[in-house]
Amino acid sequence: MYAPDQDGRMRFAELVKLQLQGRRFLDRAEERRLLEEGLTRYGLRLEEASGLLRAAAEQDGVAMEGELGRSSGMLLKTMADRRGRVARPDFDKAVAFYRARAGDGLTPREAATRVKRQMEELELQPKPSGRLIRTRRWYRAIEG
Repeated sequence: MYAPDQDGRMRFAELVKLQLQGRRFLDRAEERRLLEEGLTRYGLRLEEASGLLRAAAEQDGVAMEGELGRSSGMLLKTMADRRGRVARPDFDKAVAFYRARAGDGLTPREAATRVKRQMEELELQPKPSGRLIRTRRWYRAIEG
């Protein structure tokens, strides 16, 4: 069985700490790049590299897009009605939650785009809104 040396673990942990300095948000591409580096350059298993990355992110208060996506997905599912539709005020609350967890790393537009993508992955639909003519225009206006 292959066991990476302790020195490789320590060096990877230091690399992760360096990459996370001054950040509040780590997107999936950057997370994947760090994990690939842990696997290829430092000889770690995926579980080890992921554990070190998550521990460092937790210690520094950095939100990871993968983890944030799971928690915002649960929030969206909770807010959806029986037919799997999310109302605009609930969508706005989910965007506010996403931004609060991500910190200043995301603009409101980027957060709305990511929450919309999350809704599509969960197969949730937007609930029409409006007084006389109820439409989903508010949802279609979000880029993504």
